[in-house]
Amino acid sequence: MSADFLRTQNAGWYRFRVGGFECTAIWDGYIHHGYEGIFPNADPAEMARLKAEHNLPEDHIPMDLNPVVVNTGEHLFLIDAGMGRTSVMFGDTMGRLTDNMRAAGIAPEDIDAVLMTHLHPDHAFGLIDPDGSAAFPNARLFCTEADWAEWTDERNLQRNDFRAPWTEGALAAVAPYRARLTLFRPGDTLFPGVSTVCVAGHAAGMCAYIFESEGQKVVFTGDVAHHQIYDPLHPEWFFHMDYDTDPQQGAAAKAAIFSKAADDGIRFHGYHFPYPGLGDIARAPDGTYRFHPQPVNPRL
Repeated sequence: MSADFLRTQNAGWYRFRVGGFECTAIWDGYIHHGYEGIFPNADPAEMARLKAEHNLPEDHIPMDLNPVVVNTGEHLFLIDAGMGRTSVMFGDTMGRLTDNMRAAGIAPEDIDAVLMTHLHPDHAFGLIDPDGSAAFPNARLFCTEADWAEWTDERNLQRNDFRAPWTEGALAAVAPYRARLTLFRPGDTLFPGVSTVCVAGHAAGMCAYIFESEGQKVVFTGDVAHHQIYDPLHPEWFFHMDYDTDPQQGAAAKAAIFSKAADDGIRFHGYHFPYPGLGDIARAPDGTYRFHPQPVNPRL
């Protein structure tokens, strides 16, 4: 007897604990990103060596999108909102956040705060549904002052580069939240157990969020790093000369957050690392780093 191929996978959510906090990584999909323009200051021979050693895809970097919901018992936070379904500028393999959130038992309307690392499309466009309404209708929106200034600047709409469509999408995405917007500066503590740290460079105001409970910590890092092998081994490599606001600053921020995570015992979450993006950063004897992913398992 024959049977049709199902062509489906397990629902894209993964639960983990940080002290008394319950966290759920929610898979929004992935970007099939070619190597063109990626790590422009990298040694091609070293990239080739690492591809072979770690059996990486030859022609692309598969970047997952891993927003996370954190339930502190008092608040239900969402860190970044994915690509959403209003645009396919990066392909049609994203926009699964709210479906997977509901599969995880979390209602989008129960989110009371969305914490943005930055307002790039694959982090911010998911703030709205295709009809332009708020995907998280009861949530306050948190964004750094510098990131808001960079990506809601309407003068960008007159440019002839990527900033025009990215800003147009960001303006639409934040529109339903303007009456419940909180701007802050990296370094501010936003809630008990929720602090922020500057990781600017990829975007001028990008920040990371550190959640702490019962002596345990996790840092949600946005786009400070994009690859689980290349970045820890070579934090000096820029991500992309075209899309980084300040490539050198971004590389320095990457090295600094790796150092902090390794030295302070903070679990590391990479938004674009392989789903669910969670693991530990360890310092190697040569001064570089390694990312050790946390195995996905049914235990909580």
